[in-house]
Amino acid sequence: MLTRRGMLVTAVGSVLAGATGCSRRNPTIIGRPSAAPSVTSAAAAVDPGPYAALAAGLAAAVRGGAAGTDRLGDYRDRAASAFDAHASLLAATSRPGTAPGGGLADAAGAAAGRFLAAPARGVLAARLASAGAYAAAVGSLAGATAPRTPTDAPSSDTIASLGDAEAMSALVAQLHAAIFAAQAAVAQLSGEDAAWARTLLSHHLAARDGLAAELGRRSVRVPVAAVAYAIDRPTDTASAVALLARVEAAVLPDACRLVRAATDETVRTLGATTLEDAAVAVARSGGALPVWPGWA
Repeated sequence: MLTRRGMLVTAVGSVLAGATGCSRRNPTIIGRPSAAPSVTSAAAAVDPGPYAALAAGLAAAVRGGAAGTDRLGDYRDRAASAFDAHASLLAATSRPGTAPGGGLADAAGAAAGRFLAAPARGVLAARLASAGAYAAAVGSLAGATAPRTPTDAPSSDTIASLGDAEAMSALVAQLHAAIFAAQAAVAQLSGEDAAWARTLLSHHLAARDGLAAELGRRSVRVPVAAVAYAIDRPTDTASAVALLARVEAAVLPDACRLVRAATDETVRTLGATTLEDAAVAVARSGGALPVWPGWA
């Protein structure tokens, strides 16, 4: 498995932008005057307090990990600081932090499932999904045999507000490009790298098909994949992994915008699972992983 989806419901199923990324600043929502947003439902009344406590518990678990019990290595301090940032933004509360039990890989994966399955809407949904995607990435790193260390990337303070159909179309277009790149990369990978890359590809295909089906149900034109995309064809493991790091970083903003825009649970889940998969892939490939994946 590429990720531990935990409680997250499994969803049925051209342009490679630059990396996004990681500050401790408060992400906010801005409108985009050129957009024509669909009517959206009111945000669900979800209490962020328990999720803040969950993030605080993950911070404590990361800091308390004994040497050799996981594989975070030099990434440990950065991960703990990121979970602190999630906790402080989600709720200004002094309640004790609690994290799922077990090893760090399992605990972070289970926590990610809880974040990503939260039935929130709007900005809170985007915040929780972003925190969950980061937790999934840390859990995957902790369980990897020979993890690469992600680099830092700055998160923006803002995320554009789109209509849900517009956000779905944008993510489908980005997934077309990511799938093309992943197919080229997989051919150059082996072992553990090939396993998670193939899982990533299958998840992207399922998400793309699920979004396309939903757009078709609404009689909205589905973006068509290009015959080819301008990528540097990988010739070895290093170039294949670098390609995945670049294209998956480009998926993050569109996935996060869809979570923010979603008006029903199926669409929100498709955006959240794609955000999770992309964040894990960026981490596994040693790419630029933001503290708040998707905020751009």
